[in-house]
Amino acid sequence: MTKTVPHIQADLMNQIACGDKSALAHLYHVLSPRLYGIILRMVRRRDWAEEILHDTFIQIWQSANDYDHKRSEPLIWLSHIARNKAIDFLRKHENRCCSIEEISEAEAGFERSRLSDDSPAEARRLQHCMAQLPSEQRQSLSLAYYRGLSQSEIALSMSQPEGTVKSWIRRALTHLRECIGL
Repeated sequence: MTKTVPHIQADLMNQIACGDKSALAHLYHVLSPRLYGIILRMVRRRDWAEEILHDTFIQIWQSANDYDHKRSEPLIWLSHIARNKAIDFLRKHENRCCSIEEISEAEAGFERSRLSDDSPAEARRLQHCMAQLPSEQRQSLSLAYYRGLSQSEIALSMSQPEGTVKSWIRRALTHLRECIGL
């Protein structure tokens, strides 16, 4: 019987917990591109993402004994470490908030992806429904889904109370469900 990828990764985690540096190197080789992608999407700068990825693997080395294969697959556990490292990094650096230009760029992300007549009807319908949203709701969704920011990060970026941002996102999602007909 061949082992599945999560089982192989769990074996690597066990080897790392026993101090096997070659297992850490193998895990890095296999999973660093995925973890780097998660981090880069959050911090939007390659140099920061590389630094955070390095810190992530140091944390993996130091806390491999804490991994419990019964609670989650290795990739999920490792993704949480990477995400938490990125959040900690962003909190530590005050410039984590998006500038007005970056907010506009995120909102324009859906504008630039105008769909052709050959695009599926559902995608054109979503584009139409997004265009109907008020600017602040569209910006909030863009920052959440295109930039991967949390609601509290969006609130900081837009200089708005977190409750207001939560309301904007909730109303926007409600509007999209109704507009699309779900």
